[in-house]
Amino acid sequence: MPRITLALNSFVSGEFSARMDGRIDFEKYSSATKTLENFLVSPQGAASRRVGTQHIAEVKDSTKKTRLIPFEFSTTQTYILEFGDQYIRFYKDKGQILSSGVAYEISSPYLEAELFDIKFAQSADVMYLCHPNHDVRKLSRTGHTNWTLSTVSFTGSPSPGLSGSDNRPSCVSFFEQRLVFANTNNNPQSLWFSKAGDYENFTTGTNAADAMIYTIASNQVNAIQYLKAVRTLVVGTTGGEFTVSADGTDASITPTNVTIKRQSSFGSAGVDAIPAGNAILFLQKAKRKIRELAYNFDSDGYVAPDLTILNESVTASGINQMAYQQEPDSIIWCVRDDGVLAGLTYQRAENVTAWHRHIFGGAFGSGNAVCESAASISGTLTEDELWVIVKRTINGATKRYVECFSSFDFDETDATSFRFLDSHLTYSGSATTTLSGLSHLEGQTVSILADGSVHADKTVSSGSITLDRSVTKAVVGLSYDSVLQTMRIEGGAAEGTSQGKTKRISKVVLRLFETVGVKVGPSLTELETIPFRTTSSDMSSPVDTLLAGDKEIEFRDDYNSDGFIVIKQDQPLPCSILAIYPTLVTSDG
Repeated sequence: MPRITLALNSFVSGEFSARMDGRIDFEKYSSATKTLENFLVSPQGAASRRVGTQHIAEVKDSTKKTRLIPFEFSTTQTYILEFGDQYIRFYKDKGQILSSGVAYEISSPYLEAELFDIKFAQSADVMYLCHPNHDVRKLSRTGHTNWTLSTVSFTGSPSPGLSGSDNRPSCVSFFEQRLVFANTNNNPQSLWFSKAGDYENFTTGTNAADAMIYTIASNQVNAIQYLKAVRTLVVGTTGGEFTVSADGTDASITPTNVTIKRQSSFGSAGVDAIPAGNAILFLQKAKRKIRELAYNFDSDGYVAPDLTILNESVTASGINQMAYQQEPDSIIWCVRDDGVLAGLTYQRAENVTAWHRHIFGGAFGSGNAVCESAASISGTLTEDELWVIVKRTINGATKRYVECFSSFDFDETDATSFRFLDSHLTYSGSATTTLSGLSHLEGQTVSILADGSVHADKTVSSGSITLDRSVTKAVVGLSYDSVLQTMRIEGGAAEGTSQGKTKRISKVVLRLFETVGVKVGPSLTELETIPFRTTSSDMSSPVDTLLAGDKEIEFRDDYNSDGFIVIKQDQPLPCSILAIYPTLVTSDG
């Protein structure tokens, strides 16, 4: 029975599909996990517990679905827009914009059923919005509480939206100082380019700055689904992916040099694509695969590999929205049809493509809380803000809340700054045993971090809770579990592989970073808490320092043929796993 200590020192391959369970020959197997839930993968390789969400406000009407859209005027003037049934509300600096003490809002023509089909493009303080059921709208901002949504009056003919209701475009983008529209009911394969530098003028001609109209030639209908500008204009259609450029050169496009070329034939869904680095990430037409459309110098063209090839199950339920949070760790966020928020840590230059799943605290009906929308805006110079709408059952009623994640780049040394609860609110003030203002969690069992120390759970009644001890700082919200399960351990054996052979893990060394409290074991039902305190510690006080180092655990596992290691954090405390070093004995029989 040979004994060996292994090094699982990176998780940059993220969560793998069950179909990859036998691929010990694959180079990414050792850096993959079987389960990665409510953990983030950093480009450096660590798996870190995700931060919680801060409660901002309830949507205007919780009985109806709502969508978040980002609006970025500058690096310091960024907003989140709540698009609901015929209205828009506004958020900034992790708060709702009010006017005379009530939520500031403007009316809009978009119905609940139309919200997720809206396409938009922004230049400075003006955003153009498209939907095939409505004339093109222009959203303009002149102040925090001064927004207008108006119908655009285009110059020139034929212009998008002139000739009647079946001539309203579905897609919009900016490209080389032109405003570009595409896909009307009458002309689903056509693109309209404005005059250069004159976004609302569509007067066609042969001069270099004149407007243009082009139709993709094809043997089948290729309805245009999105437009994205990178080194060329990428056009995603139901039948394939195309690029628009100036006759294969680096010159600007003009009415006499435009070339449209097919680059792939996968077909795109109606969900807006995401520019990330030098690539476009788009959702394939069945809404279950995300592909990376990028220029390849070897083939002198674009390729579109499948980013879900190693975990087809992570998007199998279907995707209805995507958002890109560039800082701090470059993550593509995907809102699944079943309400799970899937994340893809994406650093192509470093070959990091790691999937992870996120389930929010609380419940909707008899199931999990449901994430319905996500959007990202620039927050600080070091981190973007990720906003979500989460649907829950609260006190017997359906509630939809706008929430914003706390800072992802966790580097706190003060335990009172931990934010690992969902839909949370914070308190800071004089010593008290009563915390109020929690009506959004009425009837819910909430977890509490009191002065940096874990407090017993309480149930919200009349919008408040009574603590067992007085506190000056507290965080109150809904708990969630962070779970990491390794792939089947492969440590070799005297007769080749250890797969399928009886083995036992005798001990595990966890290399941790900024961690307080964690559980480990062979399965979710057999976990032991790793002590971070001594018997003489004051349990009402926080742990003095976060652990950055090794913890050796006697692993109480029986002999079996799997060899899984499960790590769980279910307290409102941080946990970052840098590496796992298991010692195991394998029997060759």
